[in-house]
Amino acid sequence: MILVTIGSMFPFDRLIRAMDALAAEREEEILAQIGDGAYEPRHMRFVRKLPREEFIATIARADLVVGHAGMGTVITAGEHGKAIVIMPRRAGLGEHTNDHQVDTAAWLGGRRGIFVAEDEQALAPAIARARSGGAVETIGARAPGDFLARIRAFAEKG
Repeated sequence: MILVTIGSMFPFDRLIRAMDALAAEREEEILAQIGDGAYEPRHMRFVRKLPREEFIATIARADLVVGHAGMGTVITAGEHGKAIVIMPRRAGLGEHTNDHQVDTAAWLGGRRGIFVAEDEQALAPAIARARSGGAVETIGARAPGDFLARIRAFAEKG
């Protein structure tokens, strides 16, 4: 099962439309969390929003996560050992207030288990790469221990 998620802040109809088009060509189960988007998929199951516990359980049983380039989504997928395909929102298309997701995708691209689709045309190839991708690199929600130790030492000097 593929879980498609757009996060909780803004609609991302471009991603949902692109995944719906791919769903029309596939036999596998796809569930999309579409938020407040105007586009309602015709070829995949969808919900507006999953409660947090259900969202976590759905990621845990998914084979693959496809989503926006939001760090919460990336971290949650990694915590559950799931490969993720990310397509960044673009400010110029009215999908976000700035292009930080483009920068995030560029920074994450190339890490094990994280596959970047720059646009709709790159989505199917990114999913194919993710399906054959192997081990997933976990990006934790916490800072590395050595970094925290340096900050703690600096704060204690003050």
